[in-house]
Amino acid sequence: MTKIWKVIVNQKAGRGMGLKDWPYISSAMAKAGLKISSVFTEHKYHAVELTKKAISEGYRDFIAVGGDGTLHEVLNGIFKHGKVSPSDMTLAVISVGSGNDWGRMHNISHEYDEAIQAIAKGNLEIQDVAKVTSFKNGEMFLRYMINIGGMGFDANVCHHFDLLKIKGQSVSRLYIKGLLKAFFGYSTRRFNVVSDNITFYNGDVFSTSIGIGRYSGGGMIQTPEAIVDDGLLELTVIKKIPKYKVLMNLGKLYSGRIFSIKEVIHTRAQKIEIQSWPESRVEVDGEDVGFSPMTVEIIPQSIRVVAAKK
Repeated sequence: MTKIWKVIVNQKAGRGMGLKDWPYISSAMAKAGLKISSVFTEHKYHAVELTKKAISEGYRDFIAVGGDGTLHEVLNGIFKHGKVSPSDMTLAVISVGSGNDWGRMHNISHEYDEAIQAIAKGNLEIQDVAKVTSFKNGEMFLRYMINIGGMGFDANVCHHFDLLKIKGQSVSRLYIKGLLKAFFGYSTRRFNVVSDNITFYNGDVFSTSIGIGRYSGGGMIQTPEAIVDDGLLELTVIKKIPKYKVLMNLGKLYSGRIFSIKEVIHTRAQKIEIQSWPESRVEVDGEDVGFSPMTVEIIPQSIRVVAAKK
């Protein structure tokens, strides 16, 4: 049978680029010989339900047209379906969002035609996924992670980023605005960080990042040694640090030299558990998913993804 891709289009991604550019994207897919069936999201988390419905209808190959948030939702639809193994699925992305950090890890081009050619050629890799639990509205909240999550300052940035998106702020300025709002309103908290059932750090923390991938926040590299298919999570902890020193070391966040900062420690594990006092926000793949405590467990080599050739 001819493979038919289910395409989940976030029409609001990239401040409306998902809808605006869809005619070109769909035409390019046809020229590349891809058979598709497309649906459009209408609200946040709609892609989760659309994906689950498509799986029940027999689809096994998915393309997310949007940003990291759209990819995250399609992934969660795949893992939350419950009746079909995620290992039977293939996941690809056409990046039109404001972050596209997962695509950086797999060398996926922002150019639509190049990304579509990678899908048509079947450039597949198998990567890890993580199961993440936090607390939202007083109840345990489950999400699946394909890239990076964390607690502390980064999670506060994601929270403000989401608020700005809701207000329709310009995409090109969203992350820096969110960063500044979070930066001046955030203070360190005491974290207890447990790595594979052993206490890794207990003390004041500015931020933590837990990565399958390396890139977050529009190109920052806070987990520079992460490998997508090694069955391990890369954990970076930024201990209490003066805010002026954070600003002085911003360049190291984008160059991959974060481990050279004295206040930064890191490790690798299959399971990470973090508690905080007071409670702290949690983010997964750039999405605000509630509050601590947070538990992250690796699910090794659990989904096929389309990547560009290295």
